Amino acid sequence: MVSESQSKDSQGSKGQGKEMVLSSAAKKWKDFKSTLTRQFILPFANEKEKLKEPPQLYNFIEKSEWDAFVASRLSPDFEVVHSKQSQRREKCEYNHRLSKKGTLVWRINWKKPCPVKKSIDLCYGRRQEKINRETSLIQRLQRRQN
Repeated sequence: MVSESQSKDSQGSKGQGKEMVLSSAAKKWKDFKSTLTRQFILPFANEKEKLKEPPQLYNFIEKSEWDAFVASRLSPDFEVVHSKQSQRREKCEYNHRLSKKGTLVWRINWKKPCPVKKSIDLCYGRRQEKINRETSLIQRLQRRQN
């Protein structure tokens, strides 16, 4: 017989799995639309003939859907949003995202001691120390061989 707490735990993990799948699908959909925009629409914005048919690579896209997508990507509203995001992206010093917290908080958290004693290798700071020790050991062995 399954207790209430066990059934809640299993429901929680099922909900979390569903959330992860939906999140992954949403990211892939956004990436797909971005790829279509960057590779097949914006380079040919002035050549309307090339935008009449969907790319052969994506032959599953129906013409009506393609026409609507192209119209949305060439609209003045999209161009305003796209240019604002491009300007924002140019200001970024690094080519990746850390989080809302930023680089400073990441550096502070990097130096914190490991909260879990059993899995020291999982903590970044101590893991880096271990890598440094191993690297210096390898370097010393190489020097001895020379």
